[in-house]
Amino acid sequence: MIKTTPGERIKSRRTELKYTQRELGKLAHVSHVTISKWESDDNEPAGRHLFQLSKALRCSPTWVLYGDETLEPPAPEELPEQMNLSELETQLLDLFRSLPESEKGRHVADLQAKVDDFNRLFYELLQARKSSKKK
Repeated sequence: MIKTTPGERIKSRRTELKYTQRELGKLAHVSHVTISKWESDDNEPAGRHLFQLSKALRCSPTWVLYGDETLEPPAPEELPEQMNLSELETQLLDLFRSLPESEKGRHVADLQAKVDDFNRLFYELLQARKSSKKK
């Protein structure tokens, strides 16, 4: 069956992921009543709620709203296992996922440059420590 409304897609994906409305609400940072209203098409998720919902459903915001088949979310069994991330790692990942695609590459390059600088500094400190022990 083709899911033609956002509410039908939200409910279908929620049940596919085996979430209750309460569980999905908690993941999306909204109440279960809000989830119910979205699923019954009383209203639609918008703004940050749309992005939080799509994150919780592991799909794109475009798919939630429009059902674009090219953005169909993967089946739950195809999803990678949840990794145990720290709160800071989760925050960083959430912020990164919130960026438009056009900005993500630049930020990855910036982070890579920072890591390279720290690695270079660490190596220099190790070299300085090694040469001070030789004296």
